[in-house]
Amino acid sequence: MAEKRARYFNDDSQKLPESEEVNIAALSRLFVDTTNSYKYVFFVSILDILNRRKFDVSEPITFKELVIEMLANAWYPHTYFKLSFGTQDKITQNLNSLNLEIAEPILNFTDGDKKLLRKTIESQELSDVINKLQRFVPFRLITPFFEEELRDIPNRNKGSNLDYMVPRVAETHFGDRKPLYRFDSNQYSGCHSIIFHPAWAVYLKKHYSIVRGWASWEWLRYMQRRNPNTPGLIYKLFAPNKRESLVKQTAYWKIVLGNTDFHCIYSGQKIDAERFSLDHYLPQGKRI
Repeated sequence: MAEKRARYFNDDSQKLPESEEVNIAALSRLFVDTTNSYKYVFFVSILDILNRRKFDVSEPITFKELVIEMLANAWYPHTYFKLSFGTQDKITQNLNSLNLEIAEPILNFTDGDKKLLRKTIESQELSDVINKLQRFVPFRLITPFFEEELRDIPNRNKGSNLDYMVPRVAETHFGDRKPLYRFDSNQYSGCHSIIFHPAWAVYLKKHYSIVRGWASWEWLRYMQRRNPNTPGLIYKLFAPNKRESLVKQTAYWKIVLGNTDFHCIYSGQKIDAERFSLDHYLPQGKRI
């Protein structure tokens, strides 16, 4: 089994770190046969919440918190950069239904942790949005962990039979199958939170950057198919990091240039203390 798992995810374009404790092959299949953005945004949102919690999984993650995170992660690519998520995408439809008053820090990319954006979304009446977005993805994302248990469900791909079964299967096999999470109820209608598996919390804490990079790459591939003519798509999927001001550094170099002659390494001309542009305070080293 270990060799089979390793072979599967090592063949992928983005390798996931191996583990003897959790099923990496199942993780690598999270986005197989995905036809909309739900799973990508949902999983990335889980990772963001876990990272913010410092991977403490002693408390459940509510569907409300997940939906707010999903809407916040979708806001920049959909609303700000006008990317298409697909004609039937429910996340963007629900984003459009909200009356969000977006503040300057969000528009200027200084809301790095999406704290203000999440607060703005949370201030809305979200009951209907939460009900719509929690129906399928929390249950279907973890089905790769239970392929044997769910194989014989009638019409598993055509209706809600699969969704109704997953909470019970996840609770029953939480110890041996070790899915990413189970739910706060084994009844579909009673589920309002996910309870993350401690073993996965350990793995994701150790490999957070790699796993989030993999999930982001998979989401990017999905978005590229729906936005084939959009340049620089990779820079529009998440909020850009606003570059810190170089005012202090510029003032420093004005003093230096006013007292010492510096010459351009390309033209040989003397650099004027009143007419120069500072790109990097410390030069970037040449990559080998």
